[in-house]
Amino acid sequence: MPSILKINGISKRFPGVQALQDVTFDVEKESIHAVIGENGAGKSTLMQIIAGVHQPDAGSIEFSGETVKFTNPSEAQAKGIAIVYQELNLAPNLSIAENIFLGLEPKRSTFFLDRQKLTAATLAVLGRLGLHHDPDTVVHRLTVAQQQLIEICKSLVRNPRLLILDEPTSSLSETESAILFRVIADLKAHGVTVLYISHRLPEVFSLCDTITVLRDGRHVRTVQTKATTEAEAVRFMVGRELLAFHRHPVEPKGDVVLRVNKLSKKGQYEDVTFELRRGEIVALAGLIGAGRSEMALGIFGSPPPDRGDITLRGGRVNFRQPKDAVVAGIAFVPEDRKTMGLVLGDGVGANISSAALRTVARGPFVDYPAENQLIRKYVSRLRVRTPSFQQRAGLLSGGNQQKVLLAKWLAVQPTVLIVDEPTRGVDIGTKAEIYGLFDELVREGIAILIISSDLPEVLALADRILIMRHGRLTGELTRNDATEERVMHLAAIGNVTDVTKSNGQD
Repeated sequence: MPSILKINGISKRFPGVQALQDVTFDVEKESIHAVIGENGAGKSTLMQIIAGVHQPDAGSIEFSGETVKFTNPSEAQAKGIAIVYQELNLAPNLSIAENIFLGLEPKRSTFFLDRQKLTAATLAVLGRLGLHHDPDTVVHRLTVAQQQLIEICKSLVRNPRLLILDEPTSSLSETESAILFRVIADLKAHGVTVLYISHRLPEVFSLCDTITVLRDGRHVRTVQTKATTEAEAVRFMVGRELLAFHRHPVEPKGDVVLRVNKLSKKGQYEDVTFELRRGEIVALAGLIGAGRSEMALGIFGSPPPDRGDITLRGGRVNFRQPKDAVVAGIAFVPEDRKTMGLVLGDGVGANISSAALRTVARGPFVDYPAENQLIRKYVSRLRVRTPSFQQRAGLLSGGNQQKVLLAKWLAVQPTVLIVDEPTRGVDIGTKAEIYGLFDELVREGIAILIISSDLPEVLALADRILIMRHGRLTGELTRNDATEERVMHLAAIGNVTDVTKSNGQD
């Protein structure tokens, strides 16, 4: 099959970072071509160059036999290149329909929108991804996963010849991912080429025809998927063997530090009750929309629940806003690090110290030597790769941004750490580092509540798993009793009895 895309010697440098260095490879027409590598390997930068967001310092790109040099994304779109970013790029105050057809709105005349056609066209593209939303729903009311699917719909209506998907399943459930995979296969069958960036190697190997590996901004290898293995791909990515993470659980320290009793918020979660002990990792599992994040944010006071009791270290608390929870010893690492977690235009150091300034203050003034010592401690502990503390957080790789976000909340020295999707969009090496960090934290006595849609992650980390469905807890499984099948059964159906019987257990 001839090549639709040729990357020839592409190099790109940002302040303090050589993002790409002499990258060269071809992409076959009508194929699904994966680009993999650790965070900071240059994957997203290369995709943004192809899509016209950045211009290379050196090298050239050929698309459909023509040398192209895009100065902006509109020029790439006009040639038939569409990109779906890992980080959302929607207008939050516009409707689903208005976002999907932004710039392509059907008109009844020069000045008037054809609402009927817009609604029908939106329903049609939503149906391709198995979505059943009202096209008039304002986007900011959707979950992160739902917004990710709207981003994909937005690209499909432009009928691309080359579709770039950057970590498209990072916030999707297994069911939603399966629907997306069917759509991708259908696109390939209709002549569309897909560039697929993902840290999830099992889906890369099941979906993609070819794999290109980048490491430290350089091209390492391009190989047919059937001619390699996941273990070999990891070696190409990191330059070394990576051992699978197996946490050795320790006995919880004993004390119940957080008790939630019948916590409820109308339309989001209902009568949620559980306990969390020192030195324990508890995972909240469930399908997208189960109310996990909303309930955890309720504990954090963002916004407070309508009713129910929260007890922290034996005393009843009533957090009306997040800063009350932080002062009391609860930290919350949000799922969306770029809009809810970090100030991307600020430096790494400023982000890390932002939630803990009261601990380095001398009256109304910041003790700058103490602040620098705090920043240095957590940059070192989390092995944040940055040329300086002043480096803007937005210029770091996704994995290093996640480390900065974790460092920010560890710097407040919490008793309870709540982490929503802790490894979303990070590479294998960074994921292993984060898992190791959690292991250290529980041994120090911190209680951790994790919200994760990654079942292998849940099973690897959690001492106990709480499963939510439709805003309610449907079950609890210990580490020894939990299997993917049992967790999914409780998440999808709400009753584990059939699973227990099918496994031949009492």
